[in-house]
Amino acid sequence: PQGHDIIRTWAFYTILRSQALVGTRPWDSILINGMVLGEDGHKMSKSLNNFISPEEVFEKYGADALRQWAAIGGTPGSDVMFRWKDVVSGSRFHQKLWSIYRFSAPFAKEGQAEPGQVDSWLLAELNNLVYSVTDAMERFQFDEAFRAVRVFTWEVLADEYIELVKARLYGEDGPARAAAQSTLYTALDTVSRLMAPFIPFISEELYSGLTGESVHQASWPRAEALRDVDPAGLLIKDIAAAIRRYKSDRGIALNAPLSSIRIFADRRLETTDLQGVANSPVEARVGKPDLETRPAAVKPVMKVIGPRFKGQAGALIKALTSIPAAEIESQMASGSIAVDGQPLELLPEMVEVVYETLSGGQAVDVLQVGEATVLVRR
Repeated sequence: PQGHDIIRTWAFYTILRSQALVGTRPWDSILINGMVLGEDGHKMSKSLNNFISPEEVFEKYGADALRQWAAIGGTPGSDVMFRWKDVVSGSRFHQKLWSIYRFSAPFAKEGQAEPGQVDSWLLAELNNLVYSVTDAMERFQFDEAFRAVRVFTWEVLADEYIELVKARLYGEDGPARAAAQSTLYTALDTVSRLMAPFIPFISEELYSGLTGESVHQASWPRAEALRDVDPAGLLIKDIAAAIRRYKSDRGIALNAPLSSIRIFADRRLETTDLQGVANSPVEARVGKPDLETRPAAVKPVMKVIGPRFKGQAGALIKALTSIPAAEIESQMASGSIAVDGQPLELLPEMVEVVYETLSGGQAVDVLQVGEATVLVRR
């Protein structure tokens, strides 16, 4: 790879001399990079004093962080601006990588265990990552390739898969735990090899710690054609995210147990990982739930009642809050309510009826996640 300023000089003369002297072309492909720009937007130059010494970056963040900036700073052929925040971002990714490795190393174990639904989802995502990264590398789209690796490692592997299977990893030995350990090993092994051309030092540390061998002597991962991810595993992942949001929205600690969770879907779902994420009993059924709704509470709309009834507003509000919600609903249908023995007009806009959903006679909150209906018992 060279900057575009060599097209009319070194590249041209090399092609000319090679053809003239030995009658052949000097290479099959040549990659032309853009210019490196300083933080001021101008080409780095000693005369402009806008250059950064590589050693300065190495001392603060290491060589791999600088290599990350170079890899994803821009599409090959375009100019790349040096920005410290991009180097810092690379350093943070290294810290995340090391956290992933430190957690995973005691559990990751090479094996041939039968993968569960969540494991199958992750392995399909990993296969597709290898396929897309290989394709991007062959097209010299290094920024596209490494961004895909970063997104997979941080968001899919760490934030989704590892969080899902922690209960199995911490659990008793058995086929389910072995499947999670084997899947985790495969993911770390593969990601290390994909990262090696970009960030060779930390990739070597991870791979050698995992396998005892050098990543730079390992072969490039091979992928099948793009695969459809396991729909059951994908659905379990989405349900886990919905349960976390449910807790967060209600100020419930993520490790706090819920009374119970029932899931109805069109397919059979494994519940072990969901029980670990929710820290709650989880039951999965194939089919649709039987649900009913009933009035649970009434909220008077003050901005409507006050101006309309003035002096009688207080008595009306007291009546509305003291009468059962189901009775208020029936009185709304008749259009009036008795207050101190006197009928007063009751319009729909004067009250907000709050309904609750019941399943098997118990109040539940309903979460719709794709094809699945998730019932959280209150």
